[in-house]
Amino acid sequence: MVEAQSLFQALYYASVISLLSVGITLSYMTTRVFNFAHVRFAMVASYVAATALLACIKAAGITGDYEFREFIGGTLARTPMPFWTYAVVMIVAFIVGGLVAIAQFYLVLKPLQKRGATGLTLMISTLGFDFILVALLFLYMTMPFTRGLAGDVRSLIGRVDFASLKLDFLDVVIRTGTFTVRGVVVLGLVFTVVSIIGLYLLLTKTKLGVMMRSSIENPNLALVLGINVDRVFAITWFIAGAIAGLAGYMFLFGAVYLKPLTPTTPSDEIIVSVFAGAIVGGINSVPGSIGGGFLIGLVEKLFVPGILSPLVGVGIIKYDKVFSMLAVALTLLFLPQGLASLPQTKTFQRFVAKIRRRGGE
Repeated sequence: MVEAQSLFQALYYASVISLLSVGITLSYMTTRVFNFAHVRFAMVASYVAATALLACIKAAGITGDYEFREFIGGTLARTPMPFWTYAVVMIVAFIVGGLVAIAQFYLVLKPLQKRGATGLTLMISTLGFDFILVALLFLYMTMPFTRGLAGDVRSLIGRVDFASLKLDFLDVVIRTGTFTVRGVVVLGLVFTVVSIIGLYLLLTKTKLGVMMRSSIENPNLALVLGINVDRVFAITWFIAGAIAGLAGYMFLFGAVYLKPLTPTTPSDEIIVSVFAGAIVGGINSVPGSIGGGFLIGLVEKLFVPGILSPLVGVGIIKYDKVFSMLAVALTLLFLPQGLASLPQTKTFQRFVAKIRRRGGE
């Protein structure tokens, strides 16, 4: 039986994968390029958000011992953080993720597209941009000029367990046993749901959403109708990057469920999972990528450790990414357009018709 704690941890992880898979899908739908730098947007957002968090801590007059590794028993851990600090940090992460995506779109992809670059060239350029972001993060954390606030951030990120920060009014006790769910977990799940609902409403209920869908489905016709396709694509990339920024916010406060923050982790750990979620769900479908991201996340963090490992041994947990790749292989073999295309298959339609006939009887 899966424990409640494992379930919440798996949902938190799956939420991160789902948010990043959505961004991969949005960027692919506009440029037809797999963006290998997308997950790194979240890392950049995490670092800038950590800088904003430290500024908020100082502005609130909280003096903690965040420079020491023994943080959980420290002053800052015992002091509930004002809610406005979490809101500010989230907004910063959201905006920074979007701005980094816009920078890639205008500085890398658009100039190459104007020069007639092939899809392979564009895809390799996203790897180059990813390397640049990693280098910038390393510079920020290691070079002598990162003194003052940035130096404190370096100490903060390197030693603090952000998940120990208190958000008391969101702490939840599940009475199926004595188990407390961290407030940051609840907050992360809420952000994911709100982001998904907001994206759905944007795409289906707004004029901008109509222009986005029109530009993606038929750019030439959209141009004829007077839509500035380049501007719409840029907005789409900003949204994709901003959603990645939210995932970076969850990186920052969910280290206990992911990996400690360094310039390369956890993004290098989960990039396979993110692409798997986008492909399994349907690389041309936003709802599909949401479902695919959750599916891959739950397989890796719930099915493998909670169900499979008791049957075959704990060592199988090390190979959770194998099951993500297996899901991709099976999808490409039997459902190349992803889970989003399942309702259009004849097998599914016959199954639904059979259910309806039985219901009529």
